[in-house]
Amino acid sequence: MLKSLATKWWGVALLSLINLYVIGLFSEYIINREVIKEIQIVLTLGVLVSTIYVIKLIVNFIYNYLKGEKK
Repeated sequence: MLKSLATKWWGVALLSLINLYVIGLFSEYIINREVIKEIQIVLTLGVLVSTIYVIKLIVNFIYNYLKGEKK
């Protein structure tokens, strides 16, 4: 299911918006409040990995779009 979302523009936009929402929740509840340091580190790594995945997804989508437009 994730592969079908990653190939369409609306899927990439939806995954990007979900990632922005998760980053907002993360900054509101984990960074701005008192949380155990180990949980903060693990969740920070999780948000970092998801953000890198979404950035790669956007770059691949733009590259494939431009490659398809040249043909």
